[in-house]
Amino acid sequence: MSRGLPHFIDGYSATRDVFTRALPLLTLILLLELIGALDFSWPGWLNALVAAASFATLLAVWAATNRARRRPLLARPQSVGSTELGVFVLVPALLPLVAGGQWLTALNTFLGNCVLLGLIYLTTSYGVLPMSRWAATRLWGQLGALLGLLVRALPLLLLFVVFLFLTPELWQVAASMNGPFLALAIGLFVALGVVFVVGRIPEEVGALAQFDDHDELCRLVEDTPAAALTGATVDGVVPAAAPLGRRQWGNVGLVLLFSQGVQIVFVSLMIGAFLVVFGLIAVAPQTATAWVGRDVHRLVEGVLWGRSVALTAELLQVAALLAGVAGFSFTLSLLTDRTYREEFLRDVVLEVRQAFAVRAVYLAAIAGRR
Repeated sequence: MSRGLPHFIDGYSATRDVFTRALPLLTLILLLELIGALDFSWPGWLNALVAAASFATLLAVWAATNRARRRPLLARPQSVGSTELGVFVLVPALLPLVAGGQWLTALNTFLGNCVLLGLIYLTTSYGVLPMSRWAATRLWGQLGALLGLLVRALPLLLLFVVFLFLTPELWQVAASMNGPFLALAIGLFVALGVVFVVGRIPEEVGALAQFDDHDELCRLVEDTPAAALTGATVDGVVPAAAPLGRRQWGNVGLVLLFSQGVQIVFVSLMIGAFLVVFGLIAVAPQTATAWVGRDVHRLVEGVLWGRSVALTAELLQVAALLAGVAGFSFTLSLLTDRTYREEFLRDVVLEVRQAFAVRAVYLAAIAGRR
């Protein structure tokens, strides 16, 4: 769970394991929407009456659901099903209709709640927050090693990027882009990188889920809570791995995509920061003006050792565009170059493989008990 693989849990359910964890957030959003549906052009007593009626309706549905399940009236539900989710989606949308026949507001509220419910499900179901903490902790712990790998593994990429950085045509292209167009250009490289990584995930998962022998399986789980369950496996025999379901495939793929994405973003940010510093030193404002063909927008400027130095918007645009190109190039290197993969993804692959080993032992123990 802490590594963002909740779907490896046997019997993992949206009603019991996902929406119950998201219930406090759903309740808070629902209350805020009920308050937002009030019309402050009405008399105060009418707004208070509508708010009280809405809150009473919410409590009544909560109590009726618990009563039907033979639980205490105000107890927190052990499962959140279609009734509770229907209240979250429909009640705020019905209020504008009841209040004044505002069909467009009701429709927007309904669609917004559906989208919000989907995002909450994906974030909670696939453990995005635990996955983020895990990836950030790994990145922080390996920061020194990653910087060392950058020095050893990326000299050609840096040489290529610096060569492009000193090209007037690139400055003209980058300077001609406003914010949305620059974001679209960088997003295009990000989207292509995601497509290439996702295309390799089935091959990666198939290799990670296979174990040579029982001893390898025990070595992988010896430092995990599943070490106590190895007695459920037959010595010398590797348990047959249960096939992954669609959601489990998606969960493993998201972990691999996210872990690689964190490293790619870090590399891109480092290259972008390097280009900004290099641009401050190597490209004078007068040179940037000549390359762009117009006066550059100076954000911060000064004089250093008798030479004008300025941080310009055009410099930041060029650095951001080249950082996106470098991130895409680094992604391709991760996918195609064995040396890069061993250098940058060794720990990620080991931890995901360990998760598969824990799953195999865990499922073998459950099958033995049944």
